Amino acid sequence: MRPSLPPHVPPTTSGCRAVPRVSAAFLTGPALALGTLVAVIGSGCAGESTSLRLPEARNLDGERALAFEVRRDGGPAFWQYQQADGRTHAIAYALPDTSAPGPRIDLDAIPPSECPHLLIVLDGVPFELVEELRQEGRFRLFHPPARVICCYPAMTDLALSELFGTGPCLGFQALFYDRRANRMSDGNAVYLSGRNSPWLAEMDYRCSLWWDAKVYLDPQAVFRHELAGILRTLQPVQQGEVRAYSVGTAGLGTRGGRPAILRYLAELDDLCERLVYERQGRIKITLTADHGHNLVENRRVSFSRLLRDGGYRPARSLRGPRDVVTVSYGLVTYADFATHDPAGVAQCLLHHEDAEFACYPAAGALLVRSRAGEARITRTTRGFTYEATSGDPLLLAPVIERLRAAGKVSAAGEIDEDALFHATVDHVYPDPLARLWGAFHEVAENPPDLIVNLRDGACHGSAFFHAMLGTVVSTHGSLNRLNSTTFAMTMLGELPPALRTREVLPALDRLRAGR
Repeated sequence: MRPSLPPHVPPTTSGCRAVPRVSAAFLTGPALALGTLVAVIGSGCAGESTSLRLPEARNLDGERALAFEVRRDGGPAFWQYQQADGRTHAIAYALPDTSAPGPRIDLDAIPPSECPHLLIVLDGVPFELVEELRQEGRFRLFHPPARVICCYPAMTDLALSELFGTGPCLGFQALFYDRRANRMSDGNAVYLSGRNSPWLAEMDYRCSLWWDAKVYLDPQAVFRHELAGILRTLQPVQQGEVRAYSVGTAGLGTRGGRPAILRYLAELDDLCERLVYERQGRIKITLTADHGHNLVENRRVSFSRLLRDGGYRPARSLRGPRDVVTVSYGLVTYADFATHDPAGVAQCLLHHEDAEFACYPAAGALLVRSRAGEARITRTTRGFTYEATSGDPLLLAPVIERLRAAGKVSAAGEIDEDALFHATVDHVYPDPLARLWGAFHEVAENPPDLIVNLRDGACHGSAFFHAMLGTVVSTHGSLNRLNSTTFAMTMLGELPPALRTREVLPALDRLRAGR
């Protein structure tokens, strides 16, 4: 049954409900905004709408009271009450035929078991933009956002399979080198079948994969379609969890960069406000994303000439000792290769100015090589070791010395995994040892023989895709912080400041259980 609306929100002639629209002046202020269904999703729900104006906020006994004018006579009919930290903790609606607020609805006092929990997963949101909007007054229904460090490479299928615990993907992307078949996969067929996306089975709403054809051509249309789909999926639900995913945000970020990401996040905030308003607070919402975005324009790079100059043969399968299979799909800030000679190919590719470092397995360890040095990574039951044989390619020496002084590094050089995670959340490369190890041993059934991490400003992948887009304003994949750090925030309670992707759902479960 559709949740009832407050009596001061009139039905429209089309059967859709009119939802308060915020004025432009209000959108730039410190308060929270309520969007309209028409403005937010362009769903074709025509009808009357009322303007929403915010009088000067009042401070009452240490809290901030926001009175919204949604009635046609200009009187206030909806209130939000914010705590000292700026979070909206209560709402109220006007008493019948008055401009006085009725009883407060304490949002935190509504048990999660008595209302739906909507989990929205976005594609490609850097943490810093969520924090920026929150500082400007957005997302005040939520507790502060947590930093979420995704897997490496920072890719959707890998990250969301980790989020939902659905096991490894076939490859880093739908196009991958299948070692058993000694050939490349059919990338488009794998993509459209969802075979590289085991996490899809966990979603209640994901638009048809055929809509993905428009993701980079008309991403705003896809995003609006998705928001309408999320509303339809949620509409009959009164209890339990609804999981929804948006791929449209991927195209918006890639085509529009920072301004586009800020705009779609603001639209999403409007949608959350609308849902809380319509359901009279009886809903819990959580927002998160798969990975970050690098927020810089990226030129496409190719390694084919460099490989040929180094005596290697670009190929579709490995027939001879000098054959190299290069995976070119999407446009991402890393490149992966199949080869019988990862050490030699790494040495060759590091001559490229945009190759930041190369990593490959060797004798039960991982070797990380940059032009400035080389390090060896191993994993033990007690943690990771990082032995820099020359230089410090992952810039970890100062971090490890601090952890050693804190007793988090054994005499054998084993670094406590949790301690290293928390010590590197704001590092150039967050949680680098575990994430590099996972790339070759955990996240995919068909890992490459060699990964080259690219500098921001360069991307690798499909020449056709790049020609179609023209300009790649922002993308992802790299080990660095902007590519790797996204967010999670919820109305359920306060999350830890930093989480691995796989820790997000268990943390939400604890909050729902009141632990």
